[in-house]
Parts: sequence; C-alpha cells; structure tokens
Amino acid sequence: MKDGRYAANEAILRMKMDLEDGNPQMWDLVAYRILYASHHRTGTQWCIYPTYDFTHCLCDSFENITHSLCTREFTNSRQSYYWLCDAVEVYKPVQWEYGRLNITNTVLSKRKLLKLRDDGHVTALDDPRLYTLPALRRRGVPPQAINAFVRELGVTTANTTIDVVRLENHIRDALNELAPRVMAAINPVKVVIENLPADHLEMIEVPYKPRDESFGTHKVPFTRTLYIDASDFRETDSADYYRLAPNKTVGLLSVAHPITCTDVRKNADGSISEIVCRIDDSGKAAKPKTYIQWVAESPEHGSPVRLDEVRVYDSLFKHANPYDKNEVPGGWLSDVNDKSLIVAKGAVAEVGLWDLIKRYAASAAGKKELAEHHVENIRFQFTRIGYFAFDKDTELPAAAIEGDDIKGTKLIMNRIVTLKEDAKKGSN
Repeated sequence: MKDGRYAANEAILRMKMDLEDGNPQMWDLVAYRILYASHHRTGTQWCIYPTYDFTHCLCDSFENITHSLCTREFTNSRQSYYWLCDAVEVYKPVQWEYGRLNITNTVLSKRKLLKLRDDGHVTALDDPRLYTLPALRRRGVPPQAINAFVRELGVTTANTTIDVVRLENHIRDALNELAPRVMAAINPVKVVIENLPADHLEMIEVPYKPRDESFGTHKVPFTRTLYIDASDFRETDSADYYRLAPNKTVGLLSVAHPITCTDVRKNADGSISEIVCRIDDSGKAAKPKTYIQWVAESPEHGSPVRLDEVRVYDSLFKHANPYDKNEVPGGWLSDVNDKSLIVAKGAVAEVGLWDLIKRYAASAAGKKELAEHHVENIRFQFTRIGYFAFDKDTELPAAAIEGDDIKGTKLIMNRIVTLKEDAKKGSN
C-alpha cells in the first residue's frame, strides 16, 4: 500500500478488534486507506493516509492531552479510543462527551457553514453574521462576553438550543464596561441653527463615558451646522415621540441650550435637504424631555469624521430553528435572511473617534494588535445607536494614526450588537 502497488479503494488496513462486540465501533475499524492526492504539507510523498478513528486517540496521547472533549455522537467511540491506546501501550487520555450547543437563528454545523460560504450566502467563515469564533472576533465581540456566556450555561449531556438573546446580553454587559461613547449619525441629516452666526465656534468638553471619569474627556466643535441621525427626526409628531419634530424642542448632548425645529427644507425629490432650528440661549427654556446626539460641521477640526461603510448585521436566518420543517418547509437554506446585512454609506462621527484610535495605537496592546491587523479590538458605543467595532477591511495608514494625514484611510465599522431593547424602541 505504501509503495503505491494498489489503486484507490483496492486495499485498506484494518485494526483487529472484536467483531462479536455489541458496539459497532469495535468491528475492525479502518486504520489506513489509499488516497492519491496532494497534501498541503507533504505534497505527493504519501499515498496512504490514516483515518480519524486511528489518529484521534494517538495524537491526543502523544500531545499529553488529559481530557478529550467531544459531543455525544462520539459516545460509542470511547471504547475504540481506549482500545487502541491499550493495544499499542501508550498513555491513555480520558474521553468526555457533552451535549452540542446550538444557538437560535443560526447554524453551527461545519458542513452547513461551508455550504453557506460556497453558495455565496456569506463571504467567508469569519463573516460576522456567523457564530464561529473567528466571525465573533471579526464582529468585535469581546472574549470575556463569550467566556461569561459559556460559564453561565455550564456543561451538560443534553442537546440544547440557547436563545441568541442570552449571548447578546453578555456582549452588552461586557461592552458597557469597556466601550467609550462617541456621537455619530448612521443616516445623517443636516441641521442649520439659523440664529447662530456663520462663524460660530464653541469647543465643548464631552466625557467618553458619563459617570465614569476613568475614560477621560475630549473636546468637540459646536458650530452653526450640525448633523443628526435620521432616526432622531420625524416630520409628523406624536404624543409618545420625544425627539425632534417641527415646532418641537429637544436638547443636544453636552450643549447648554436646547434647539427648536422651525422649518424643514426639501430637495426636488421630496427628501430632506436640511432642518432649520433655533437655539434658545435665553436661559428660560424648560428642560427638554430628551437629548439627541449630533456631529458638527467644522473642516478645520476634521469634523465630521466620515465613515466609508457601516455594516449593520441582523440574524442570518429568519426563524429560531431553520431545521424545523413545519416552520421552514423549503429547507434550512430557504430560511436565509436576505436582509441580514445592510451597508450604510455616508455615516459620520465626531472627532473623538480619531482621538480614541490614536490613544489605542499608542498603547502597548494597541501597537501589537494593530501590527497584526486586529482592528476589531477598537470598540465604541455610538450613543443611543449601538456598539460598533472596526472591521478587518479597515485601512489605517501610519500617517493617519501618528499624524493628521488621513489620505488612504478607509474606515469600515461593524455593528457588534444593538443597545438593550425596550418596549418603546423606535418611538421615543
């Protein structure tokens, strides 16, 4: 066999086990088979290759593995695992089986993940819509969130399906502790404060995390022209809506005085070109019911920071269990959500974003991570929008990090997770 005297499938080498044993895993399993193929390390040097049943326990033994952990479908293999170690008289690790962990609205089977990739539903096995560890890392999920999630579940022999919300809650808890806040607008709308002079400039000190001084502060420009997120404005007001609307007053985060919408100007196609407001600096205005984020137009301060792409991810599958034939009669691939990725272009953020990038790049950990192109560890909360991190497609030239030359910069953000949802989400 080793010398190539047989064609593929003409001969195999089996282990002499016990054909009368009740466990099929003891019925003289195949140890070696013939395979004429190129190996990624040895090329065509070999034409015989060992099977999983032969190599698994021996590799574990050679590598001094103490416990070989596997899912329940390998329970019958425990006997053959121990048999081979004893037969060749090598150190025998302990095999432990546990129940497979499944998460709602996704698939974790390697074969199905490859099918998703090969059919073009995802770009790669680290596509942030997946729940592989490389995908979670690329999306910006901190490792402590995954560890906390696993610790909460524990180990069981039952096959369980866990609601993805439980994992998301751990992600939010971790990010709430480590992510600084910056103001941004995913779908920016221009606001002009008509009673401020065209050259008005005020530098406002903003905390990176309210009520936590350890995160520090930074200064942002406040000018006559601002951008707010489209979700913070409605043309038609309602009693349960507290953000900006015609003739309505709101506060601007960290700004001393509120603004009131006085006019809405539109383009020829009916879209909003700009919202006209007045700022009430009389000191007599009532305290606003809500405050919204904003980003000023101030080219001399590099504001706004323009984001090339913001990738907003949703569940890859429409149903909690894509395998449920009653819910998904067309099969699991028919349940793929074609709106699982929405790419927003033209988003803007305040200048604190660059400050945080430079702070991170100056730290020892940041230098190491950026050298390895792990920009996903630069995480933020976009105030009242969600938690975001840089995608690996981001380009951060040294000139941009170390100075002010942003030529060649490409800023691409992934939404890690939304903020904690409430019953009135989207209405206040």
